[in-house]
Order: sequence, then structure tokens, then C-alpha cells
Amino acid sequence: MAFKSPAVAVLSLVLAAAPSLAQVPALPPVPVPDSVRSEVLEFLASYYDAFSDREWGRFAEHFWPGATITTVWQPPGEPGPRVVVTTVPEFVEQAPAGPGSREIFEERMLSAEVRARGNLALVYAKYRARFGDPGDVMEWEGVDAFTLLEHDGEWRIVSLAFAPED
Repeated sequence: MAFKSPAVAVLSLVLAAAPSLAQVPALPPVPVPDSVRSEVLEFLASYYDAFSDREWGRFAEHFWPGATITTVWQPPGEPGPRVVVTTVPEFVEQAPAGPGSREIFEERMLSAEVRARGNLALVYAKYRARFGDPGDVMEWEGVDAFTLLEHDGEWRIVSLAFAPED
């Protein structure tokens, strides 16, 4: 087989020699100490309280500077859903038009899977949300995927991605 460029030939050899993704071993599970699991879950309970109470300053304190909140959403006037990445200050600025726009808003953690190694924690949290006005309240469940880092004895969120459950 003749290649038109040396770069293509080298790339072909590298790809042929690389192990397939099916051969990459799974990361072995590491037990999460009860104390770390408790710290992380207490922190997240505080996050959900601030969010549900719509105390936006306290809500924002749960995130490290530069953290993002991400979901798939269809902004008004756009032809279809897209991935929307928002900074925490942007989210707080927009909150009065979203969770702050109705009399009732609540989001509570129902269950959580916590993985941690050192000062890094990953949490999948199932939540239930309520939003609306008395007599007209929508309810749904979804999943929050948190990445948290602990620094100087303090856990905070680096990123949050969320999606409703089907």
C-alpha cells in the first residue's frame, strides 16, 4: 500500500499499533471513606437548599471561580435545542427569569452516587424539581453530574451538567 504523504504513513502505523478502546481496562473502584461521602453529601444538601431558597449569593458560593453549569436547552427564538454552557455569574443574573420567575421553585436530591480520589469527587445525584404557581406546579426528575474539588478543607463545585430523566 502506497501512501501519498509520510505523515499519513506514520499516522496509519500509530493507529494500527494503538490498542483498541475495548482493550482499555476499567478504572478499579476505590472505596469512598464514609467521612468524605458525608462531607460531600452535606455540601450538596447545602447547595440544594440555597438553590431552592433562591439565595443566589449563597448558591454561588458553592462554586469555584470559573465553574460552569451545562445542559441541553432550546433558548427562546432558536430553532432547536443546543448545549448551553453558563458561568455561575451568568446563571445568577438570569435566575430571576428562570427559577426565580414563579412562586414555587424547589429542587431536592433524592439519591446520589459518590466517587472520590484524594481531593476530587464526582457525584451523580438524582433530583426532583417543582416549579410553578399554586394550583399549577410542574414536577420532574433529573440527574445532576457534579465535579467537585476540595482545597484548603473546602469542597466546591468545578462543573455541573444536568439533564431531565426521560
